[in-house]
Amino acid sequence: MKWYFAVNEHGLRYAWDQLQVTVNSALRNTQLKPFCLVDHGDKPAEVEARIAALAQAGVTIIEHRASLWPIVRAKHKLNSDTFSGHWLRCDIPMLDLSDEIVLYTDIDVMFRRNPEPFSQRPEFLACAPEHHQDDWSYFNSGVMLMNLTGLRATREALVRHVEDQIVNMAPHDDQGALNSVYHGRYDRLDLRYNWKPYWGFKDEATILHFHGPKPGVIHHYQMEDGDPLRFGAALYSIYRRNPEGYAKYMIEAGSYRRSF
Repeated sequence: MKWYFAVNEHGLRYAWDQLQVTVNSALRNTQLKPFCLVDHGDKPAEVEARIAALAQAGVTIIEHRASLWPIVRAKHKLNSDTFSGHWLRCDIPMLDLSDEIVLYTDIDVMFRRNPEPFSQRPEFLACAPEHHQDDWSYFNSGVMLMNLTGLRATREALVRHVEDQIVNMAPHDDQGALNSVYHGRYDRLDLRYNWKPYWGFKDEATILHFHGPKPGVIHHYQMEDGDPLRFGAALYSIYRRNPEGYAKYMIEAGSYRRSF
């Protein structure tokens, strides 16, 4: 199965440690075929070197500018492309015309074992809940099993929603747009494929998602390095739900944090 992830210059510069864990764990523990959507544009030498390192590791690189990003950028009158990478995943159905079902993840996950084969064939998407295991009213798009045929057929609805509502949305909230368009129409993904550390340690978890605080922030909390609210009360509150779970998964993540 193809596995897609997406990143822009900002992510390649400031989330490289996360990318190392995500890609190295996938290469070591799965049989997935990795594809990376990279935001098209001029990049400094450091970023180009990291893209080359991904390619050398076996990742297929697809340079692309998200088709919805110009709408977002113009409506919010942004003068940078910091959030452009968020919208790349919305274009996967338009870029891949050969496969029907593919896996997408954010770059803050860790593959603990091979997720294939998926028995699900969602009509549009299969996703897990955002924060609470039993709250299926809103899904987390950090891990999605995507039916590209179904998503292409409903593409116009997504574009219309973004055009009409982006002024009421944060410039990085493609997840909100996807939830609005596919509310009540997405399939439930087994929680093991988008397991959160604050749900506690679960050995059967297949894809661990560092949803909320990322490893660098978690390390800050674990070291009790200064003000725990330095990165905001919301992130610290999430961490405090289950510090023990974070501790165990952070040890695992450390084994994948190396250059390609």
